[in-house]
Amino acid sequence: MTQPEPSASSTEEQEGPQCCHHWVIQPATGPVSTGKCLNCDEIRDFKNYVEASTWGDDKGASRSAAAVTKAAADKLKTQNEE
Repeated sequence: MTQPEPSASSTEEQEGPQCCHHWVIQPATGPVSTGKCLNCDEIRDFKNYVEASTWGDDKGASRSAAAVTKAAADKLKTQNEE
């Protein structure tokens, strides 16, 4: 029984040394941030969002923050009146 020869693409992938990447990623200031590997200097873009949400369209969070701020202000006002 003979084993099939590996395809050219799998042989090419195994040839060079494999890097165990150590990414340094820029701060999130938009939908993607650039990262650079400290070991091999490879550069790659990383997404700054979760697939279920869109960047910069977080209206629910701002509403929640406003509600918390109002509740805290009301509580302080009540405490000051007592």
